[in-house]
Amino acid sequence: MFEFNLLCALTLCCTIFVTQCAPSAGVSSLAQGSFAFEMIMNKFKILEDHCIPKEDQMVKRSCSELPSSGIYTIQPEKPFFEPINVLCDQEYESGGWIVIQHRFDGSTNFYRNWQQYKNGFGNLDGEFWLGLDRIYQLTVSRPYELLVVLEDFNNNKTYAKYDQFEIGDEYEKYALKKLGGCSGTAGDSFRYSMGMNFSTFDADNDLWYKHCAVTYTGAWWYNQCHESNLNGKYLRGVTQEYATGMSWKTFRGLNYALKSSKMMIRPKAV
Repeated sequence: MFEFNLLCALTLCCTIFVTQCAPSAGVSSLAQGSFAFEMIMNKFKILEDHCIPKEDQMVKRSCSELPSSGIYTIQPEKPFFEPINVLCDQEYESGGWIVIQHRFDGSTNFYRNWQQYKNGFGNLDGEFWLGLDRIYQLTVSRPYELLVVLEDFNNNKTYAKYDQFEIGDEYEKYALKKLGGCSGTAGDSFRYSMGMNFSTFDADNDLWYKHCAVTYTGAWWYNQCHESNLNGKYLRGVTQEYATGMSWKTFRGLNYALKSSKMMIRPKAV
């Protein structure tokens, strides 16, 4: 591919050089300049149409249209106005997943404010949160499902899959609006958050008389307060800090902080 693009570029340069350096007899310099400019633009058009692979010119709508796991730019359905960069996972159940949260070593601080959770933070090639705005725009555009993949420090892996997932917009405080049926070996520790607004340490939207996000050092769809806390503090296994860590009650309980968490969504098959 590199050699082909290089050949295209060299062809363009040679054409420009010949056009500029070999004027025809009896043609004015102004006419020569106009003709040269037209030739240059035509060659750029040829370069665009023929030297850039067609598959690179096509806009991908979802991870299911991409060949392998990795970081890609996609243009989802409306209400998106601009393409977004996402991490695609093609390993689970024929792939097509967009990763919306990934934690595995504690290198990124997840105890953050409302604005940061709205916009997203971290790096797609490391630990990150995609952003509530993006998650809303994705899940409101068409029906989505959710997969939560977890691992403890004994290398035990498990998952919970929900056949429907949608959150509201910022005006609705990113409420967890839809959460379909649950399957998988991890158990259903997300159901307790159904219908709840999202909370951060500077936005108390839970139903508890205190502040769940502050007490349990996280950001989540807290109720009074939680049975899952995947954006909680990154600890290591059994902890005396009850329910403050990255936990999933039906997997290892609330006094156990997990090693890794990956939340992924993809459009439901129609």
